[in-house]
Amino acid sequence: MIPSSTLDRLTSVPATLRALSLAAAALCLAGTATAQTTTLGTRGTTAQALTPVTSNAGAVWKAYSRAEEHPGSITLPLQFITTRSGHKLAVLVSVPADAQGRPVPGAFPAILTQTAYRIDVGQLLGSVSGTGNTLLVGGQDRFMNRRGYISVAVDVLGSGMSSGEAALLGEAEQAAYADAVDWITKQPWFNGNLGLAGTSFLGITSLQTAKQQHPAVKAVFAQVPMGDAFRGTVGPGGLLNANFISIWLPLTHSLSVANDLAIKSNPAYAAQIEAANQQHIASIDSWYLPTVGNALAGKPGYATDDGTFWSVRSPIEGASRIKVPTFLVGSSNDIFQRDEPLLYEQIKQSATTKLVILKGAHIQAVLAASSGADNLTARGAPGSASLMLQWFDQYLRGMDTGAAALPNVTQFVEGYGVLGSTRYARATDWPHPQMSPQRMYLRGSAKLSALKPTTVEAARTVREPAAPVITYEKSEDGTTVKAKVQINDGSDCSSSFVQWSLGLPGLLPKACYTNSAVVERAQGAVIYETEPLQSDLYLNGPIQADIWMSTTRSDAALAVRVDDVDVFGKATPISTGLQSAAFRAVDPMRSRHVNGVMIQPWHPFTEASRLAVIPGQPMLVPVEVFPAAALVRKGHKLRIAISASNQAMGVWPAPQQSGALGNVTTIYSDPARPSSVVLPVVPTSALN
Repeated sequence: MIPSSTLDRLTSVPATLRALSLAAAALCLAGTATAQTTTLGTRGTTAQALTPVTSNAGAVWKAYSRAEEHPGSITLPLQFITTRSGHKLAVLVSVPADAQGRPVPGAFPAILTQTAYRIDVGQLLGSVSGTGNTLLVGGQDRFMNRRGYISVAVDVLGSGMSSGEAALLGEAEQAAYADAVDWITKQPWFNGNLGLAGTSFLGITSLQTAKQQHPAVKAVFAQVPMGDAFRGTVGPGGLLNANFISIWLPLTHSLSVANDLAIKSNPAYAAQIEAANQQHIASIDSWYLPTVGNALAGKPGYATDDGTFWSVRSPIEGASRIKVPTFLVGSSNDIFQRDEPLLYEQIKQSATTKLVILKGAHIQAVLAASSGADNLTARGAPGSASLMLQWFDQYLRGMDTGAAALPNVTQFVEGYGVLGSTRYARATDWPHPQMSPQRMYLRGSAKLSALKPTTVEAARTVREPAAPVITYEKSEDGTTVKAKVQINDGSDCSSSFVQWSLGLPGLLPKACYTNSAVVERAQGAVIYETEPLQSDLYLNGPIQADIWMSTTRSDAALAVRVDDVDVFGKATPISTGLQSAAFRAVDPMRSRHVNGVMIQPWHPFTEASRLAVIPGQPMLVPVEVFPAAALVRKGHKLRIAISASNQAMGVWPAPQQSGALGNVTTIYSDPARPSSVVLPVVPTSALN
């Protein structure tokens, strides 16, 4: 029951916010009451009820360190692992060394990284790094070697100096992960305890290897890994993430054919490496360009989630098979923003699992975690080097480091810091156990209101922009892949562009990257805002926009932005979502429900699930907005902005592009068609 004093204070709140404020107040008074929630189902599974973890509710972060045990680190000569299929995997092993640079005798725990970005590049970083801590990108890691660990870096099948055709993260590559583990177990320097570690692609390979359940694997440390390849990365909302792929595929291929120095440096293996290089060049025609071409042409299984092409490459599929302690590091505007908390949810069902979500895009979060530049421990979160050491000391060496008692979930919360500082909040679980869904309605008056419309209100429209220009082709000399996406809807000046460009634009920041008002004006987005908030509003979890719309053409999409608008009109991005109307079908058994309310839809994205988009016929389109954590301050406004595209996040395959050209989408706000958004509201008292 809400005290009368609280009700009196709420009488000053505008009517459009009163219902939301009452709900938030009730949650604050509820203390630690746990919302009834289900985990989002993966492909082929149904959502499951969860019991939140509460064993470490009072856990806090403390810096962990210990002295070096050995004065040096040395890398053994290049070796090759012969796989069961007959391929050769390049491997560099770095071991503890004495003061004279000689390998220390004896057996040690080992940490395996498997990369598509070249082990010799990782080795170079290890040589020039001031800290010597480069294990997370593959190669020599002096920091860990000197503390009694062996680092093993492998070029995955079809990359770097390893032979084979690239089919990135495919079945043949994953089979070779097991060969790498088997090889390690037979080495005289190995003591039987193996950890898996890495950043980005290397984090993905770590999770996929852990799913194979080799008994030697004892723990995992995965930083910014992917979960669901289609929904989270390549095909968000049923469109194609051409911007991300135009950067990532050429990068991986260019590195795989950059073998000139490797050939000169390893004359004993020169012919073998050159033969592998020719296989990598040939993969342009056998894999890279056909895969992209099939997707852009709208071929099922590439442009959709039919078959197993994407599920095989998705660590979240069968992630509950991971039985060893797993630490996950994500970031708030990461390319894998959607998936990192979902991986935590799946893995924690079978293993001790921790989750840290850092601030920023892909590259920025990695740099902050590895360098400590963000002073993470002081602000409520750890840096990766000390954390990885603590994790592996506990689970590979049996030391009592307190790793099991670390906070289960630690997240950067947008708006939580003061005067631009970065602040993190801890929780016993994700989604937050105190999270409750609150529905707000998109009113014809451009207001965002807790009150449902009772009469027909003004409809609003958004227009399909000019199509992007996309090119994927061979380089002039025929040895690498070239790609370019010319974005034509203004989203190249948005937080989405930073996100899906791996954070690279953020290295030379523009004001529009942190102010959504710029892209929203450029796109002619329709905007819905609350009145200035009378108290802070804490959002933490997934968001669902339920939009009633009609079209003038046979294809249409909705892009949804959620912003925190300050008193000066700056719209700080909180999160985004994108959805093709044709793929609006939802599997309710795999979707997330909290207290009986759907807050995270699960779309099949298969040809069989495709629904007709009939011009002039209203339809309800549920949009998954990626999970986020933000504190919208008193006096600020919460904004929902809707446009017809977000080309930085996803573009149409060619057949759908032709069907969407010139489309005008109408968004409805009336009793029969009440467009709305479901928000994950958490009591501000839960912030620590």
